[in-house]
Amino acid sequence: MRTSEERVKELHERMSMMQSRKKRNRYAMQCTAAGLSCLAIMVVLGIVIAGVPVQNVPGSPEGISASIFADHKVLGYIVIALLAFCLGVSFTIFCYRLRKGMEERDD
Repeated sequence: MRTSEERVKELHERMSMMQSRKKRNRYAMQCTAAGLSCLAIMVVLGIVIAGVPVQNVPGSPEGISASIFADHKVLGYIVIALLAFCLGVSFTIFCYRLRKGMEERDD
């Protein structure tokens, strides 16, 4: 037979274990949502880039273009910067999650 103190101690241990599991699940969901949102932004921007009409640069042969942003120079820089930023954020999140998982596995 266990005493009441032992039961209460076991109950507290079980509660702390359940709370830590909830925290881990919440953290995993937040990281997954952040990664998926960055991926979605990159896909949407990729589709937008594909939809920009290709225009020929004067003096180039027919069907060859130096840039898909020939007339929209500022737009091109903004879109490429956003894509690079989203890729950097998603890669950073991936590396952080990988390191965190390795640390938890070691413990």
